[in-house]
Amino acid sequence: MTDSDSTIFLIVTVCSHLDFFLEEHMRIIRAAAASVGILALSLTAASPALGVAWASASSPIYGSEGGKNFGKMYGSFYNDASVSAMSTTYQYDLEPGGNNVRVETDFWFYEYDTSCNSGSGGTCWNFDVSKQTVETNTAKWVKDSRARNLHGGAERARGGIDICEIQAWQNDPCSPHAYPSFSY
Repeated sequence: MTDSDSTIFLIVTVCSHLDFFLEEHMRIIRAAAASVGILALSLTAASPALGVAWASASSPIYGSEGGKNFGKMYGSFYNDASVSAMSTTYQYDLEPGGNNVRVETDFWFYEYDTSCNSGSGGTCWNFDVSKQTVETNTAKWVKDSRARNLHGGAERARGGIDICEIQAWQNDPCSPHAYPSFSY
């Protein structure tokens, strides 16, 4: 074996080891990248919805009439999977067996509209729809949810949420509103 043959043999041997070394490290790098991608995907899928909790079971919003409380409520208003504004509420009738109570959510979106700024156009809160929960008359927390599709041109959603007692022959008395909102 000549010196040039030894040099070629040495170069080939080093290159094959280098190729194996690079291939092994690339396999590790690809596996790590896949793991990071899976982790990022799972964190995104598991991340909580963007929104706000308002009031609580221990500190609810009360509805009253003539100085007497008839019901209480709490809940959350949030972005449900970038598809809808979701109002999840808990309502409690403080006078079970009497008049029913229900929670109402007015859905608002912050977006451009020609009616904004006294009709000259612009961006403002625009009322979309009002949705009500089922009526209940039991002395326990009852969960219910109402949703409205997000508006593509809007950047924020807001809920105007109150609890009301259903009256047959007069206007329904209602609580003060909670006004939670979120950006999207």
